[in-house]
Amino acid sequence: MNGLSGAAIVGMTGFIVLRGLMTGTDVYGTFLRGAKKGMQSALELLPALCAMLLMLALINSSGLSLLLSRAISPLTQLMNLPQEVSPLLLLRPLTGSGSIAALEQVFAQCGADSRAGRIASVLMGSSETIFYTMTVYLGAAGIRRLPGVMAVSLAAYLVGAAVCGLLM
Repeated sequence: MNGLSGAAIVGMTGFIVLRGLMTGTDVYGTFLRGAKKGMQSALELLPALCAMLLMLALINSSGLSLLLSRAISPLTQLMNLPQEVSPLLLLRPLTGSGSIAALEQVFAQCGADSRAGRIASVLMGSSETIFYTMTVYLGAAGIRRLPGVMAVSLAAYLVGAAVCGLLM
């Protein structure tokens, strides 16, 4: 951490404590209650996150991701996307670290400045790990019925990928 950012953190923390003391707030007690609520939220999300990580591990270790990449090759051809991008196209909605590995594989195979490398970079930067985000944020909000939200999110992701294939 450089000096300016460290000073900003200390300054902001000091401001919050002083403001709380000026208003008569039990700053430390309020902090502890907030930390307790945060821990409770993390514990509530843990089963869903574990299930998602287990699913990803099964998909990767079973070879299903390679099989799915081959299965979606007609779609990638229709969208004018290089075949090397299909593992990233599949993994990006599921996992951030898996999609980074797929991006690195595209760079190693084709080069970062190739058409496939540029498309993979744009896909990576313009999309989100949809299932992870839904698990964490909607799970924290207590929303359990996801089909409509998931369909719209995946449709937007595919439109972005198609535009990427057409414009690059």
